[in-house]
Amino acid sequence: MITNTSILELEEKLHFDRFPALELLFLSLDQCNLEFDLKECNSGVEIHLKNQIQGNPNRGYLRIFFPIDSKCVLFFHKKSLVPFSRDRFSYGGVVIDERSKSRYSEFDAMAWIDFLHSGLQPAKKPATLKKSIPYSIPEDEVNKDD
Repeated sequence: MITNTSILELEEKLHFDRFPALELLFLSLDQCNLEFDLKECNSGVEIHLKNQIQGNPNRGYLRIFFPIDSKCVLFFHKKSLVPFSRDRFSYGGVVIDERSKSRYSEFDAMAWIDFLHSGLQPAKKPATLKKSIPYSIPEDEVNKDD
């Protein structure tokens, strides 16, 4: 569950005023009452749901980042199972333009959550998901203490 404090912190970091679809995503995530990790990363945040898929941890991740001030990207991916690898396997993304404030609805936000909750199963692929996006995905941050 997201607390009011964390919603306020997210609102500032994720620019809910310019990207209302992100606010819908987090409000919908809160309503679903799912357990998840939220990690700050390069120019955004990453969401990882803590549910199990057929007895194994969910490997799906959603990276939210801002390649330029007027764009937000939702990048759905899985991380490599190889421990030292920083590879990510792309399942597609959604590019949100700040000029299209009413383009995405709560239905879209729920489709993104369902896709993530399924472990990125192809049958749950949201209609808004595009296989190719025209932006470089920020590298995962490396913990220098490791």
